[in-house]
Amino acid sequence: MMVNTNLNICGKFLLIFSGIMAIPLAISLAFRQPDSMAFVTSILITALAGICLSMFFKAGNSGLRIRDGFVLVGLLWVAAGIFGALPFYFSKSVPSFVDAVFETVSGFTTTGATVFASVEDKPMGMLFWRSLSHWLGGMGIIVLSVAFLPRLGAGAMQLFRAEVPGPTAERLIPRIKETAKVLWIIYAALTITAIFALLLAGMNLFEAVNHAFSTMGTGGFSTRNLSVASFASPLTDWVIIFLMLAAGINFTLYYYLFNGRWSLFYKDRELRYYLATVAVAGAVITANLFFTGTYASLRESIRHSYFQVSSLITTTGYSSADFNLWPPLSRGILMLMEFIGGSAGSTAGGIKVIRVLIVLKFIRREFYRLLHPKIVRPVRVGNKVIPEEMLSNIAAFVFLYILIFVVAGLLVSAMGVDILSAFTGAAATLGNTGPGLNKLGPLSNFGFLPAGAKLVYILCMLLGRLEIFTFILFLVSPFTSLAQILKAK
Repeated sequence: MMVNTNLNICGKFLLIFSGIMAIPLAISLAFRQPDSMAFVTSILITALAGICLSMFFKAGNSGLRIRDGFVLVGLLWVAAGIFGALPFYFSKSVPSFVDAVFETVSGFTTTGATVFASVEDKPMGMLFWRSLSHWLGGMGIIVLSVAFLPRLGAGAMQLFRAEVPGPTAERLIPRIKETAKVLWIIYAALTITAIFALLLAGMNLFEAVNHAFSTMGTGGFSTRNLSVASFASPLTDWVIIFLMLAAGINFTLYYYLFNGRWSLFYKDRELRYYLATVAVAGAVITANLFFTGTYASLRESIRHSYFQVSSLITTTGYSSADFNLWPPLSRGILMLMEFIGGSAGSTAGGIKVIRVLIVLKFIRREFYRLLHPKIVRPVRVGNKVIPEEMLSNIAAFVFLYILIFVVAGLLVSAMGVDILSAFTGAAATLGNTGPGLNKLGPLSNFGFLPAGAKLVYILCMLLGRLEIFTFILFLVSPFTSLAQILKAK
């Protein structure tokens, strides 16, 4: 049975997951932090759960079907959220298990929304665990599973398709496991580069590693209460701007770049529109900040505008300033960046630039068809014709995205949260960005929200990270299976 196979693989995943927890434990022990026992307890519980699932449920010989792949992806992400929350809960860093799950899911989905009012008083092991969750979730814990878990067989492609963000999941090399490993090697190389760049910018080693993990994972957790603004360093800001934009690029293009296929990199249409969007949005906000007197100097206006545009379009969520106090036009553009998101196949969230581009071209075609109803005109991106099936898929995705955003905003506002905070919080969690506006601004936190609102936002984070369709299929799979059983009877 596929249920047994999924639970068996989940057990093996938890064994690997418990081993990963040993990294922040080692940091906690090395610096004599008070959270050591919380990690020890969490490792033991996670490993025991992994052993039980691996022993009691035997994997089948057949590969995973498409539906099983979707279910397994959802199962592993939920497992990561629950078991990853144990260190936060046992260390008493949070008042409830819901808060612990919120912080963990926010970490692994690279959202960066936090329930912590202060992070500077938290132990080093806990801070590292938050940043490490960004780094693991950035490239994807499922891509990690595909690379290293045994016995996935042909089902590895189903996992890869279900978890990699964007309209398509492209193989770089014939074997999907090798593709996953190549992506992780590129990701690790970029992260090491980011660590050295941040060290040169003036951070100490611990802060450089934490911020490199958060930046390349486009997560946004920081070791400082005021995020990157606390460093008060233009050099640090510009280094992080560059790193955030790099993390928002399709990782397939880095593979082409490293293999000398330069033309495929700089001719990529999505990359061009992504960088053009950043350039135009940054220029408009710069003018708005400067001419409204928000900042006295043009240089400061440029730095803060491009930092926040880069942060929100890549859904990293860092802040170099409290943009909650910026003029309405600037805040509106930043919220728009949260919806657009980065490139497909990157660690960024949001709708994705390529989808927005295709939707705009699709709308233009519909206007053209009104004027010339007998002419067949396909939608193209560059020289590539977009199949009608993909157009339907993208249209459905965008509709579902907006629908979930509206429903989540209404649900949270019904719980007593003001409408601006509720809806921008929905946009921030569904887009895996982190900060919203008003009470959920860049210098605020989600800790004051009622438990029900946190659960809604947890669901939004998972839906956003798993591209909506994957997680919805996971949620409805038990009901469809039950319906099939009843129909058979």
